[in-house]
Amino acid sequence: MFQFKMRNLAALAIATIMSATAVAAPAPKSITINPKTLRTRLLENNIELAVQLNNVYKAKDQVDRARRNLLPGINLGAAIDNSMSFSLASVTMLLPFLLPSKWLDLRENQHLLNAQGESYYIAQLNTYSSAYSLYSTIQGDMELRQILQFQYENYKKIEDMIKMAVDAGMREKSELLQVQAQTQLSKIQVSQMDVLILTEKAAIRDMLALPLSTDIKIEAFHIGSSQAESQPLQTTVDQSLARSPELRQLSSMLKAAEAAKWSAFWSFLTGATWGASRGPTGAFADAEGAGSASFNFGNFLILKIGNRELDAIRLQKKQIDQDQAKMVETTVGTLRESQMQLNLARQAESNLEALYEDELSKFQMGLTDLLHVLNAGNNLTAAYTNRVKAQANLDNMRVGLHRMMISDHFGLIQKCQVYKKGTGGLTGKLGRIFNPKKDNMSLDQACGPQVSEN
Repeated sequence: MFQFKMRNLAALAIATIMSATAVAAPAPKSITINPKTLRTRLLENNIELAVQLNNVYKAKDQVDRARRNLLPGINLGAAIDNSMSFSLASVTMLLPFLLPSKWLDLRENQHLLNAQGESYYIAQLNTYSSAYSLYSTIQGDMELRQILQFQYENYKKIEDMIKMAVDAGMREKSELLQVQAQTQLSKIQVSQMDVLILTEKAAIRDMLALPLSTDIKIEAFHIGSSQAESQPLQTTVDQSLARSPELRQLSSMLKAAEAAKWSAFWSFLTGATWGASRGPTGAFADAEGAGSASFNFGNFLILKIGNRELDAIRLQKKQIDQDQAKMVETTVGTLRESQMQLNLARQAESNLEALYEDELSKFQMGLTDLLHVLNAGNNLTAAYTNRVKAQANLDNMRVGLHRMMISDHFGLIQKCQVYKKGTGGLTGKLGRIFNPKKDNMSLDQACGPQVSEN
């Protein structure tokens, strides 16, 4: 027992040192965010994911505990004689592996561990989806900021040109005041975008656990299309349900609830022992087995209550089927509309660019007034903005579709298979109880490595 405790303490010390080393790893001075670095850094350093992984560890400990509860135990009885000396009076061997409820407890915890592993996988997918969408949004905002900066610079050039004309007595001062106001408003819009981008970068920094000393750069990248965009909706729904970790999680929960129901039913068998006691002659009598049971009328409702729990989980699975169909229909439909809007915005942008250049040339030659130039400039900025928004919306819809289909970079996040089922019937199961290493799997093997370089 002492050696066993020392081994546990040594393992705990090594794990603590490794954790401290991982936490203390130096942060990069600069990081360029793209889909790959975002996934790599997020899965390695996000605190919320670390909390989810800790829940998997706790579920795994519950399985280990349920497995150890199947191991035999010993109960020693002692007696005190007239001389106040102790003597062994009885020896009882506890045989919990003969109780059905103990095996069912183990099965329940194994399925709950699988469900917790799926929960960790779902958390990884959803966290990466949020980060991916934020990354796409920042790109759109940075591009929009460039457009507003371009508008400001154009208005500033017009302002300088009119100021020279006013100083020469060729233009009225009211025109200068008008274009100065437009220039100032454009500068305010640029500043507002700077604040928004700063806030979004801070959110990325928090997600990736980056210190303030790390410079964040955003790489321009637009998310690729999915095969699901062009195939029938029902095909997409069927494929997404087949890959859904939420359904696998509920399947494990359903099996766990089934095991819990029968464990509660068989719990009236409370003990199984084998032992011997010292007889009047001082010698141990022949060993004999014994069992104990405690049954009451409440046991008749255990199966009914358990079936209610199973029905509730089945309803959740049915709800996921309906929600998935709704999400596919809205996502694919919105995605197709966004693609059409993007194409139209590009055409409008091209036409308004030509119109703006034409109005500006006319103004320089004195053939039109300032109002026409400013209107053309505002319309061009609106076209730029619509194109950027359509592209950002298209990218975000594709993030959601890739998340449902577990495709693109989502397909590189590995599943968490935390329980390896063994074979061999009853003999094999008993072997794994008395020799847990036979069926042992570390969480690093089950849930990692999480970062794929493919």
